[in-house]
Amino acid sequence: MIARCLAGTLLGFPLAALVLALLLHLLPGHGEAFLIPALILFFPLWTALMAGAYLFRNGLRAWLVLGGANVTVFAVLWLLRLHG
Repeated sequence: MIARCLAGTLLGFPLAALVLALLLHLLPGHGEAFLIPALILFFPLWTALMAGAYLFRNGLRAWLVLGGANVTVFAVLWLLRLHG
């Protein structure tokens, strides 16, 4: 139980930030007009990811899935910034 809690807390934070950064990057003008709504949306998204960590069967699976999601979203964001 504690492993899922830590996975949701420690990996949910950067995942929420990366998802919002990706959404802001994909919006026209890189989403400058949507910065404040994105910041307001951050905490509910992080909370949803923390709660969603309890849907996994065990802590290892939560760590692997959330860690893989972090790596994937970071790589997509990095490639988007690299190519324009």
